[in-house]
Amino acid sequence: MISATRIALCISFFVIAGLGMSYGQGSLRRTKIELLREIDHAEGEQRLRSFRQLWVEGDFSLKYTLQYIPRRGKRQEIGGTIWSSNVADGPVSQIRIHSEPEEELFLRNGPYASVLKRTHPSKEWSKVTTSGWFDPVDEGVTLTAFDLMMPFIYWNDWHYEGVTKVQGRVAHAFLMVAPKGLDANPLGLHGVVVFLDESFNAMLKADYVSKEDEVIKSFRLLDLKKVDGVWLPKTVDFLNENTRDKTRLIIKEAAVNRDFSDLPLGRGESSDHVPEIPLSDYQRVR
Repeated sequence: MISATRIALCISFFVIAGLGMSYGQGSLRRTKIELLREIDHAEGEQRLRSFRQLWVEGDFSLKYTLQYIPRRGKRQEIGGTIWSSNVADGPVSQIRIHSEPEEELFLRNGPYASVLKRTHPSKEWSKVTTSGWFDPVDEGVTLTAFDLMMPFIYWNDWHYEGVTKVQGRVAHAFLMVAPKGLDANPLGLHGVVVFLDESFNAMLKADYVSKEDEVIKSFRLLDLKKVDGVWLPKTVDFLNENTRDKTRLIIKEAAVNRDFSDLPLGRGESSDHVPEIPLSDYQRVR
């Protein structure tokens, strides 16, 4: 299970257990956490530090499908591929989106998070502003670069909220407060509440919240699968709590236990090339 959460840090968005909604009927306001007990600041800091250090052994690549599922209207679907590695400053990922035209993202997570973008056939990368992190990665979905990076994992300003339960599992809740550089973000995001499993220190749930303590966006895992000894999140939903539109990410194939250390990605560098992996090395995630 820990491996699933380690993969989450690179692609930004995964959890290891089902995520149940806990909002009041007819309201987006976040339900007050029912505390079981408290821990001191030092233990909270240690749990966050351990969570930030979780990572899959070896580099990997995933082939995925994004399904846009609006509350009303026609569904749309696009595919793509992710290549990920871990460098000194944190996870890096190169993500190809098979849209028209094809687009590519280079995400650097960690304390110095950044996003680069290019549109094929151009080989030139351009830097995406922090406000641009909240733009959909494609006009047919609601998923953003911010969702993929999960930079809130590394935010320095946080408040420990206590021990509670998520889907029957004991979890530690932390409010990760957005840094000043994100004050004017278009989402109105004030912070992200993360719930870390007490036993595995893995993220069970996350809510994007405003200053008014309303839930803006959330995500939840639908199922997990194991590939070569590594637990992978197979299906994940990203839900806009206002419109109820969602984007579903489905992992179709995976190549794990790779080594990109001799490639630009493995050195944390953007490139017009991606790691070459034989199609036969990818395994179906069933």
